[in-house]
Amino acid sequence: MVRIFEKSSWGIVYRKNWNIKEILLLEWINSKWEKDYVIPKWHMEEWETANEAALRETSEETWLKKEDFEIIKFITKLNYTFTAWYLEDSPLIDKDVYLFLIRYNWNDTPVPQKEERFTGYLWIDINKINTIWKNIKFDLVSIVNNNKTYFI
Repeated sequence: MVRIFEKSSWGIVYRKNWNIKEILLLEWINSKWEKDYVIPKWHMEEWETANEAALRETSEETWLKKEDFEIIKFITKLNYTFTAWYLEDSPLIDKDVYLFLIRYNWNDTPVPQKEERFTGYLWIDINKINTIWKNIKFDLVSIVNNNKTYFI
């Protein structure tokens, strides 16, 4: 069986909207044509550090300016393995993911990338994130709850 190793950087993007702290979720159509909410993420280039990739990918997936983002905290490194049935020979993908908390310091409107199957976006109060937990990929609710003190 073919095994591939990949690295990705993900960003939990938030902003302050008056006194409310909101997280940016991208509405995405998964391979089963179901709607999920995801955070900005993607592959690290070989020449990038994890934090550079997190800022670049967040900007590319939202069309928000990279200079309007600020990394507040490195949260964790995740590792998971899955079978990429959609690729030739269905390789096993072993993935390292670097997760960052990123503050957005402006108020432009995100532009979802339709060619990447993004169909919309949602700014959600961090205290209400558990209301849509069924549609969020990975355990974002626990990660947000465990890091609330860093949403400054």
